[in-house]
Amino acid sequence: MQMDEAYEICEGVVKQHSSSFYNAFSQLPTAERQAVWAVYAYCRMVDNMVDEGDEPSSERLAQLAEVERLLALAKLGQWSRDMPVWMALEDTFQRFPMSFEPFEHMIEGQRRDLHFEQPKTIRDLEHYCYLVAGTVGLMLLPILVGQGNERMQKAAVDLGLAMQLTNILRDVREDAAIGRIYLPLQWMQACHVNADDIQTNLLTDHWRQLAAKVARHADRKYRRGLMVAADYPATSRLAFLAAGWFYRGILHKIVSLDYDVFHERVYLSDADKTSLLLRLEDTYHLSSQFPDSPSPFASDLPIVANHL
Repeated sequence: MQMDEAYEICEGVVKQHSSSFYNAFSQLPTAERQAVWAVYAYCRMVDNMVDEGDEPSSERLAQLAEVERLLALAKLGQWSRDMPVWMALEDTFQRFPMSFEPFEHMIEGQRRDLHFEQPKTIRDLEHYCYLVAGTVGLMLLPILVGQGNERMQKAAVDLGLAMQLTNILRDVREDAAIGRIYLPLQWMQACHVNADDIQTNLLTDHWRQLAAKVARHADRKYRRGLMVAADYPATSRLAFLAAGWFYRGILHKIVSLDYDVFHERVYLSDADKTSLLLRLEDTYHLSSQFPDSPSPFASDLPIVANHL
């Protein structure tokens, strides 16, 4: 298999599974874009080992262990070339200053889903979100900015946490149906929401209080994550902003629906994404400084703080 073909297969994985991710990062130059597709394909491969198919947990754990083994070999320079994702990752590691650590941490996060325990505190939830999503920010950072710095690394993790919190809020119904409630137990108890309420899709004032608490926390993470946009190179800044704002837009839409995530899946339409991307492009051409507040887009996307 040729390298271009391997990257094309990785790109197909992105197209199939995440239009938001694909639309955001399609703005990148070829080398960076291909590297992002490789990273996404790896993440999707690991995620599918946990969430797709009917294999018993023991078999899924064995699959994750095999990925760990292949990563350990790759660290020694012995890359597997049996699958397109590994071919593309090897090339990505050669082109960019990548680190193996977030790839390893992501496996641990997926393993936790197979031994699922509801997070007790927001800190427990944030650690899980780091493992499954903050790691993605750290994987992408060397592709988008090169070495980066500690401030940018922290922001990349914050943005990953914000996006995962958005996913958890949006997908709470589907996750509860398979026995996973990611919302912190302490917050649920404080808001007088129990597992039965979520599993029976009760849209109550207690649920809205809990969902608002999660939304506030996520929006603070978005602000921290996006505030470093001006530090990104011109070639990747728009892609970075689009990725964050597509997901932040979903969060704002949840708020505008008064936290009703039970009756239909909340998403941004293609028209929403196009409109948002055009506004980001307009801001990009007007100034090299990007605000850390959503005010340039408030006419279409409600500000979370106005609804809480």
